[in-house]
Amino acid sequence: MPALPEYKTRILLVNYEVPMVPAVFLDHVPEVLPEPVVYLKAQIPGATSRAGRGLVRRASTDDEISSGLTELLAEQNCLGVLAADAADIKQEYYAACLLDFGCSGSLPGGVLVFSPEGGTGIEKRTGSLTKIRFSLLNPPSADEIMETLPEVPNPVNLAELLNKMVSTFIGYKLTVLETNPIAVVEDGSHIVIDCRAEFEKHGVPKKHAHLFKLPGKTVSDTTPLENAVESINADDPAGTGFFRASRATVPEGAVAVATNLCGGGGKMLWEMATGGRTDIFTLNESDTSGGLSAFKSYRILRVILSQREADVLVLTGSGMAFQNQYYLASAVWKALRESPSPLPSLLRFGGTDQEKAIELMEQVSQDLPVEVKVFRPEIFPNAMVEQISSIVSGNRVHQDFNALEGELLFETATPPARFIYHPEKNPGGTEPVCLAECPTGFLVWKDGTITSNPEAKCIGCLACETASLLKGNGELTIELDLPEEVE
Repeated sequence: MPALPEYKTRILLVNYEVPMVPAVFLDHVPEVLPEPVVYLKAQIPGATSRAGRGLVRRASTDDEISSGLTELLAEQNCLGVLAADAADIKQEYYAACLLDFGCSGSLPGGVLVFSPEGGTGIEKRTGSLTKIRFSLLNPPSADEIMETLPEVPNPVNLAELLNKMVSTFIGYKLTVLETNPIAVVEDGSHIVIDCRAEFEKHGVPKKHAHLFKLPGKTVSDTTPLENAVESINADDPAGTGFFRASRATVPEGAVAVATNLCGGGGKMLWEMATGGRTDIFTLNESDTSGGLSAFKSYRILRVILSQREADVLVLTGSGMAFQNQYYLASAVWKALRESPSPLPSLLRFGGTDQEKAIELMEQVSQDLPVEVKVFRPEIFPNAMVEQISSIVSGNRVHQDFNALEGELLFETATPPARFIYHPEKNPGGTEPVCLAECPTGFLVWKDGTITSNPEAKCIGCLACETASLLKGNGELTIELDLPEEVE
């Protein structure tokens, strides 16, 4: 899902009367400079950990403001600079609204996440998170929010701010809205200091399109791998598949992390875990969520793994992922065994069939050419971050994968795939055990071969191929097209 830079997110919040620290957006050095003291913050799509990279600066004089603006505006892909007033902060809070796609036991809705520990410091914040789930049609009032908040000074004023934040989230159909920090200032009131938002571009109403559009020079400046993901979305539109490469250079000595963050919650937790760290560099923003098929997860994973600078893969969801985690694990296994450049991986599964997912990866990890560590959803990404240095090998693994030739049975259009039968691996000519794993009855055994049931539909779960390799003799495999940028 695309991310909005801070200056654009501020517009959305201000439209719903959320109190913000005063700031002005500048795309050039003006003749009349902002009044010192200000914080100059470069607005670069996809940029994370800006302070650690020198993209946020405190300017106390006209010379510092002028030189700071000149240098930041010269940064690659900088849209402009936000000059924000300094604030006398007495306390920092953290808050976010996340889209919850729901599961078998709950309807889709939103989640308001709050912590009395804002700013950097995931270790403190993850233990103090308050989560308030809400209906998109009937969001909580300020009074209802206040009843759920932990004990804080001036809770009425804070609850009103959070209520307006929820209204912004719903009003603009966002998938993520994050404010960090919310500051308690001298008079006890609350203002938002920093913010960011994510959205599903297909869900933006025409009347709001101008608010979400970034300057053309960055919209058209897409990388080959970004184009590859767009081509995957074009022929398999179900679910969210988002990928954006960082425009920055990997700092010397930092570990370059390729990420597959399943849902806004996973992305939020990852950014909380790595914010302010200079030894971890996130190569890409990503999101695969919303019930996409394992076929699509696999193809996007292949894009993510093909990043040449990458040292390690981190895959993490929010712990309440909508897509079946066993099918996701099947996609991960397939990607790691078939990619010419697999990465040592830290994998966190949470959601439907998470136990099966964990069991699968633990079962197959010993036969992979890279080390894999699997985490349960109650383990926060900050614990995963601490494992990165121990899993990085230093040398990128390269492997040759040659798909076995077989008999093309049939193809599916949506999701797209080719089903290949290997009769030499089934010398008895009996029904392969993998067919029983098809959850929809799409695969059937007829006249001594595998065929498709016209009354059923393939959901692209990879369960058949996974069972074929684990329980059978590899009689059935699935071929999935990849963009030329990956192959």
